[in-house]
Amino acid sequence: MQRTHFNLVRMELTINPGDTVLDLKQQFVEKYSGLKIELFQSAHDESESSQAKNRVLGTALMSDLIDNLPAEIEIHRDMTVAEVEQAFEETAGLHVQVFRKMRGVWIETVQTDGYTLEKQMELSKNSTKV
Repeated sequence: MQRTHFNLVRMELTINPGDTVLDLKQQFVEKYSGLKIELFQSAHDESESSQAKNRVLGTALMSDLIDNLPAEIEIHRDMTVAEVEQAFEETAGLHVQVFRKMRGVWIETVQTDGYTLEKQMELSKNSTKV
């Protein structure tokens, strides 16, 4: 489903030749506090988690994972986790899982794939309040 975005804080992740998975992950975490992405060798279905053994190492070169570089992926705070993961898949063929930090522990957002990035960040921030 196509969504229209007006006056949104958006981020274009740029993937260049020579970038590593860690470089891409760093771009994401700098913009979306309390969230991170992990890349996997195979896709997961919506509302399913990814197997840790299929995680792509941070030292892997993006040029080994994507044929056409540079690549840009546009992300908005009002996109759901499912939409963000789909954008990575459709734009760059990357299998991404979004994680949220809750009380100091990173959890997959599997049960909340329908929540926006904004909502995920709010949940993360509120989990640190006592």
